[in-house]
Amino acid sequence: HLPAASPSPVEPNCRGLSEIRPTRDSDFSAIVVPSMHGSGYLDYTVETHASRSLKVMDEFRRQEMLCDLVLHVTYKEKTVDFKVHRVVLASCSPYFRAMFTSSFKECRASEITLRDVCPQVVGRLIDFAYTSHITVGEKCVLHVLLAAMSVQTACCDFLVKHLEPANVIGIARFAEEIGCTELHQKSREYINTHFNEVTKEDEFFSLTHCQLLELISQDSLKVLCESEVYKACTDWVGWDMEGRAQYLHALLNAVHIYALPPKFLKNQLLSCPILSKANSCKDFLSKIFQDMTLRKLPPGPNRGTQLIYVAGGIHFASMEAYDPRRNVWLRLADMGTPCSGLGACALFGLLYTVGGRNLSLQNNTESSALYCYNPMTNQWSQRASLNIPRNRVGVGVVDGCIYAVGGSQGSTHHNTVERLSAVTSV
Repeated sequence: HLPAASPSPVEPNCRGLSEIRPTRDSDFSAIVVPSMHGSGYLDYTVETHASRSLKVMDEFRRQEMLCDLVLHVTYKEKTVDFKVHRVVLASCSPYFRAMFTSSFKECRASEITLRDVCPQVVGRLIDFAYTSHITVGEKCVLHVLLAAMSVQTACCDFLVKHLEPANVIGIARFAEEIGCTELHQKSREYINTHFNEVTKEDEFFSLTHCQLLELISQDSLKVLCESEVYKACTDWVGWDMEGRAQYLHALLNAVHIYALPPKFLKNQLLSCPILSKANSCKDFLSKIFQDMTLRKLPPGPNRGTQLIYVAGGIHFASMEAYDPRRNVWLRLADMGTPCSGLGACALFGLLYTVGGRNLSLQNNTESSALYCYNPMTNQWSQRASLNIPRNRVGVGVVDGCIYAVGGSQGSTHHNTVERLSAVTSV
């Protein structure tokens, strides 16, 4: 250890080390070693620099200087405010780090509330963050432990409430690294439920091939159509074609290929730029497509829970769904108007209701309406109407098209058929 020095910059071949005039400071000590920059340079490391800097930050905190966050700690109808520096909390707590560095807007909020935590104990934890010192005894150890756990829980709750497609993969990875089971589980559930939106974000493309393979191998993924899973894989490979093309075959094995619409698969074989550079994968999909078309196989099973829908009825605008796995009925979003005699079908994960008879107070006539229900958003939307009203109409799906067969309007019984061909998969 040598006394600290404040030399002028030393340039090689300009003047020797003997000309340096160091100044002494008893509060500093430095480790001096020859520099990798070569002859004429020394590397100085001041051991106390970090602790002195943190001590100054603590002085700033106590004087309420340069603080950028107020913690409102509420306990038994009493609230105590702590003004702090978020960089200090983030540097010593992975939970605060995740809270303050994630992409959602609230991470830059100037005020945060922690509920049901003893303010006195939180004050001790904040002191520890700034000083690396805390006193724990028999009377307070449980309070400190509970407060630390409560702060952890509060941070996790905050992160769960602000999960979004742009940050959920990073938060899931963080939760797994620190062993926060609940946060990790909530993050995975969010990814499964919002899979299509998540795959549009930059974080998705940072997944390794093993992580992506694990994700798409889950039957709990909630997608309207298996084409969403297929497209996610090809987009991920396309992000770094040279480095990731080798993993495409393994990823395709995890996709439910037989659940893909035949037309979609045919279009991919003809025009997908990723497949044009991966002949073995193209041959693999081509054989499956031939099998599907020659044998006229029914579509493969979809991912997620399969539900039975019951919609409308005389004077009813409601819709319910039966979940066979859990043996429960689920109340879903109401239709726009009471309607009976509906025809219905499912296509690409969406439910369509066709025709029927409106039974509202203002309108009691046969309907030509076509409505679409999206189970991912629990919302209805209106689509192109039929050419004529059809009550008690027969509805079917063939090759991705919706057919409306027969039905009636007043005393007239139809023997005509209409087809909606504008419905496409993802």
